[in-house]
Amino acid sequence: MLSSTSLIPACSAIELPTLPEPTTVIIVHHPSRSFIYICIESKVRKMYNRVVIDCQTAGISGDMLLSSLADLATQEARRRMIDCLYSCQDAVSWLKIKDLAFKQVSRSGFRALQLSISYEQEEERRGVEVYDAVARCCKHLSLSERAKDFALKSMEEIVKAEATIHMEDISNVHLHEISSADTVVDIVGTALALQELNLFNDDVEIYATKVAVGGGYVSFSHGRVSNPASAILEIFKGKRFTLIGGPVEHELTTPTGAAMLVNLARCSLDFYPAFECVNVGYGAGMQEFTSIPNMLKVVLGKASKIYARDSIIMLETNLDDVEGELIAGVVDRLMSHGARDASIIQAIGKKGRPSYILRVLCDNDAMSNLLNIMFRESGTLGIRVQEYDRYILAGRDVLDVPVRIKGLEFRIRAKVVRDSNGRIIHVKAEYDDVASMADMLGIPYRVAYMMAYKSISSMLGDVGDNSITI
Repeated sequence: MLSSTSLIPACSAIELPTLPEPTTVIIVHHPSRSFIYICIESKVRKMYNRVVIDCQTAGISGDMLLSSLADLATQEARRRMIDCLYSCQDAVSWLKIKDLAFKQVSRSGFRALQLSISYEQEEERRGVEVYDAVARCCKHLSLSERAKDFALKSMEEIVKAEATIHMEDISNVHLHEISSADTVVDIVGTALALQELNLFNDDVEIYATKVAVGGGYVSFSHGRVSNPASAILEIFKGKRFTLIGGPVEHELTTPTGAAMLVNLARCSLDFYPAFECVNVGYGAGMQEFTSIPNMLKVVLGKASKIYARDSIIMLETNLDDVEGELIAGVVDRLMSHGARDASIIQAIGKKGRPSYILRVLCDNDAMSNLLNIMFRESGTLGIRVQEYDRYILAGRDVLDVPVRIKGLEFRIRAKVVRDSNGRIIHVKAEYDDVASMADMLGIPYRVAYMMAYKSISSMLGDVGDNSITI
């Protein structure tokens, strides 16, 4: 990303340079400071496409996430972020920032960046007021739609959690356990930092580690409760994140940190995904612990984009008292109702009995219907369900290729698979078409296949040595 910054007197004429495409220009007017702040941002592709938010040691809070992202940015970018956050006071009357800075600190001997902020006055606000303040700041800063969507969804996550656990209407719920002003700064600042780092791009994948939530007890307006508090559990409920207790008796993950994490990361992973490390940002928490460094790591990495990555669900059950014909019928029914794939594996079950393993691959939205079919059609009493990450080839086309051999023309269907860069890595001619051509010419299938492949390669032109032909 190319960016430039100017502080220009409010009365001056502004002449912008020729800008690369696509470019975003953010203009923030500071009446009290008598200058206009201009941020010219060109969305040039960065050298990273994978992000890991490492919160398995010290959890995650809003200020730790903002600080770790600021640590990844340049000094110039951090100054822009600070000026933009100061300017949010123009959009929200009750946001009175006295001092705001990012400072270098040490946590258990490790360097980290910490958000230092104070306010002229702080008041408890209703959730809808804080939500409205976040929306006003996003509009004031002209944040992108993705940045704005992230900020508002994160705020909505907090309000809904508080409303649910306290049995209050969303319009009336108060944010008892978090500072209203801190929440605005943390969420808006994080959205701004993510946009500055170009992390809202489609080709960027964001993951989290397991989430440390701490332990012990937390005291708040409703009394003393065990940690993690109910708001944290409500935010993570039903989402693909693994929570781990400890390693200290202290609140490590806050509602603001949790809300932003679930709206950023796809899921939590047991281990880092494969990538080349490009940069690391360290965000310090407020507390100093003797047993762990209280800081969050955000790691930027570069992963190969030859393959795309997604997730798939595997349904599996053992069958030892079902006839083969019946199982074949179950497979047909499953395939016709949305299964990606279904297979029957022969096995030896308990007491040496021959049995089968019925294995089905499907997307999440088809799982419920396929489970019903498996229970109803097979008579099984239990089905194992697992979700897997997988790598897939980016796209597949079926081409109808004319092949001329011995003065005759044949139409051969060919499956052509390309990676995300458009490079052909797999070509395979359709068996039935090649077999029919071999019969008509009276030649072996192997010879006919090689002839067909040569014609297909000549037509496509960019079939390299890495393509799979058999």
